[in-house]
Amino acid sequence: MIQSNKNYHTCKLIRHQVDVLLEEMSVLFTNIGIDSTVEEIQEAYRKEKELIERIAEIDPVKADNLRSSY
Repeated sequence: MIQSNKNYHTCKLIRHQVDVLLEEMSVLFTNIGIDSTVEEIQEAYRKEKELIERIAEIDPVKADNLRSSY
């Protein structure tokens, strides 16, 4: 099995793909306010988890770092 050294820090394409998903994640929580319902907040966290899983498909190490940051 050949292991790739490409990751968020070494490959511009991977960085771009991950950054697009990170931007989607930030928009989720930017739209949450004090008037948001519990369901809306839970939905944002569910979508965040999905986006992290998509990041894991691209760069597993970056996804692990995101998971461990909260």
